Amino acid sequence: MKFQVLVAGGRELQNAVATCFAENPEAALWQCSTEEKLKEALARTHAPDLILIDFDLQQLKPLKLLSQLLATGEKRNVVLVAAAPAIEDVVKCLHLGASDFLQYPKEKVKLHTALRDYYARWEKNQKGAAFGAQLHDRFDVQGLIGESPQMQQVVLTIKKITHRRWVTVLIRGETGTGKELVARAIHYGSAETPANAPFVEVNCTAIPENLLEAELFGYEKGAFTDAKFSKKGLFEIAEGGTLFLDEIGDMSLLLQAKLLKAIEEKRIRRLGGTQSLEVKTRIMAGTHAHLEKAIEETRFRRDLYYRLNVITLTLPPLRERGRDILVLAHHFLAAYAREYQTPAQKLTPAAEQALMQYDWPGNVRELKHVLERAVLLSENAAIDVADIHEALGVEPQPRAASPRPAEGALPWSRAIEIPPEGLSLRDGECRLIEEVLRLTKWNKTRASQILGISRPRLARKIEEYKIQAQPRKAFELTAV
Repeated sequence: MKFQVLVAGGRELQNAVATCFAENPEAALWQCSTEEKLKEALARTHAPDLILIDFDLQQLKPLKLLSQLLATGEKRNVVLVAAAPAIEDVVKCLHLGASDFLQYPKEKVKLHTALRDYYARWEKNQKGAAFGAQLHDRFDVQGLIGESPQMQQVVLTIKKITHRRWVTVLIRGETGTGKELVARAIHYGSAETPANAPFVEVNCTAIPENLLEAELFGYEKGAFTDAKFSKKGLFEIAEGGTLFLDEIGDMSLLLQAKLLKAIEEKRIRRLGGTQSLEVKTRIMAGTHAHLEKAIEETRFRRDLYYRLNVITLTLPPLRERGRDILVLAHHFLAAYAREYQTPAQKLTPAAEQALMQYDWPGNVRELKHVLERAVLLSENAAIDVADIHEALGVEPQPRAASPRPAEGALPWSRAIEIPPEGLSLRDGECRLIEEVLRLTKWNKTRASQILGISRPRLARKIEEYKIQAQPRKAFELTAV
């Protein structure tokens, strides 16, 4: 695609513009000097990137022409030139929507500068669109790797909302599950989002609380001691695109109130500013926190939660995604082979088993880095279990499969009494863990084997449900 310039004017203006772009292969020049030729040129170029009109060439009816060009409401760069324009004509043209009005040939240098500036802006937009298209390909929803039912459900939900450009999305999941990747997939997967629309991410825990407000809303010169100049905030930088607030559950209550106001009113005020600025930005938020619990403990605003929770996506931890672990592993191995320009390495069956048995507390991020280390450290054609152990730095803690009771062990069948009011899956899990811990006298290793989960995961469940050493009796486990 070339930078298309339409010149409606006399020979002198046409030559001046042709000289300016003579050595630029990216520019295409269309010239005309009559109304009929102008219509033909507009029909052929459809939407020129720049239109120059010679105001002195009255057979073109420049004022009428300008009105017609801008009547559609479509933003166009239209520049008028005249040898000695009257002030009232200049004002009238600018009022109609002309981009500029220059004196020519008196301001020849200024004309050449303006032409180069318009081209530079066009070139920047082209590069931005091309880069945006690359990001669309890289972060499209198809880039979310996974065959498990949980991930397929996530992908299905994303596809349903990609045509809803401004809808607010809350993405929940443990650290390392890929919340930012999903946010990017939603942003770049939307057909309504321009290719060069910005995606701006901020981690609310990575910036000190006293600086986060200035980072989000910007500030005016003199707003505080070190404010030597005005600065745009992330809301303004993300204008027309997406602002992703990662780990929003750790934001202070005061800042939560200001964030809610900005989301509701679509307006912000810089620190030290007196005027509010309109911002049209899509808000997505990510968190690993239990927001409902945070609301009960007055650490998170209920109204902000409802405002963010329009669409919720819950990303499963890697340990619950089954064979997605191997699907991701092979994907990462192929990616590192390309990055380091080495033959693609495979995993031995023992290595695959080690990956499947590990608990992955760091989720997909941990898996990715473990495989990168294995690729760099392994000297074999295939990555073996020893390479995995070395990359992990320690022997992996296996996720024990539910074993058959060994001879002399404590075997039982589970008889669950469902109360009349019903029993939620969460309560059932909590009570089952309590009873197994009681029967094993709080031997967590034995309890994890019986429950078929790893010891670290059992520890997390105990913390999550706040299980005490003397739990209440929930239901009977009958020895057989």
